Amino acid sequence: MPATDKTVERLLTPMARKRLFAAINRKVAEDAEITPYVADHLRYMIDLERRGLLWASGPFVEPGVQVGDGLTILNTGTVDEARELLAEDPLCRRGLRTFEGPFPWELREGRIPLSLDASTSSFRLH
Repeated sequence: MPATDKTVERLLTPMARKRLFAAINRKVAEDAEITPYVADHLRYMIDLERRGLLWASGPFVEPGVQVGDGLTILNTGTVDEARELLAEDPLCRRGLRTFEGPFPWELREGRIPLSLDASTSSFRLH
């Protein structure tokens, strides 16, 4: 094994290497069609969060846009489970949103110094 391969493996060894599934959500309807179902969507996402299946989710920031394109990262065992959860989102079920993915994604680097449930603004310092 070349020295660089050994170096890379040494650097990778202690990393979390947590397997997750990421998807890009795409808005495919007008705001007026989506707005009546935003609360259903938010309740669904909050339920996934409470069940430990939602690792992170949120919109790409666009001024004046309440529901647009976004990113969802799911904590499931398989890509099929992640795909099913994405398809069950009330906005997707109604054909108001689609998704690209889910793509297997591995958490390697980063610092997360607290536990945060974004929907309830509750957190715990570690």
